[in-house]
Amino acid sequence: MADTSADSPAAPSRGPFIVLEGIDGAGTTTQLNLLREHFRETGRRAFFTHEPSDGPVGMLIRLALQGRLAGGRFALHDPGDAARPASEEFDRTALALLFAADRADHVATQVKPNLDAGRIVVCDRYLLSTLAYQGQSCDHAWLLQINRPAIAPDLTLFLDVPPSAAEERMRASRWKKDMFETQDEQGAIRDAYLRYIEMGVEQVGRVETIDSSRPAEVVFAELIRYVDDFLNESR
Repeated sequence: MADTSADSPAAPSRGPFIVLEGIDGAGTTTQLNLLREHFRETGRRAFFTHEPSDGPVGMLIRLALQGRLAGGRFALHDPGDAARPASEEFDRTALALLFAADRADHVATQVKPNLDAGRIVVCDRYLLSTLAYQGQSCDHAWLLQINRPAIAPDLTLFLDVPPSAAEERMRASRWKKDMFETQDEQGAIRDAYLRYIEMGVEQVGRVETIDSSRPAEVVFAELIRYVDDFLNESR
């Protein structure tokens, strides 16, 4: 039988995986949209996504972050049997598990298939967000363990902005706050981001920091230099 392997089309090489990170109000969604338009203009094949995802677990997370999914709202048959929970806020450990489940589903159904097809995948928030946000109440080694199915990004761009400036942006664009969106919490989360970036976590991969307190077009000019240089290097 003749060898026809030379005539078979080569399988596409794995696409690059890029993540945008930052505290709430850092501008990750704005920069993702600018990057989408840039890739469209330059003809790059790319898939854009975000976390929490639009999958079933991601929808639960959004409800929890908005305070619309809470534990402890039950009625006891005999009110004298036990006291009500001290807090009706959704449990932070349960939330971390939901993020890990959503990420496993997101990777399996969207991220990996698009990478395997040779597309660039750009995600608004990923594993570093979990370390910074859920790391406020959960052990980071445990968070890395439950996120083992996550594919390590090839490049993460951290958009750094002071919490006070981020709050001003959110006040101008949002009418209500989600969980974590107080200035004190955002300050602690920003510190955690910077700490994990300095640590160099293997599952997080390469991280570059960009000053996102500047106008969006100035931030994008720096961001696109990182992205284009990275894509040219990896070609």
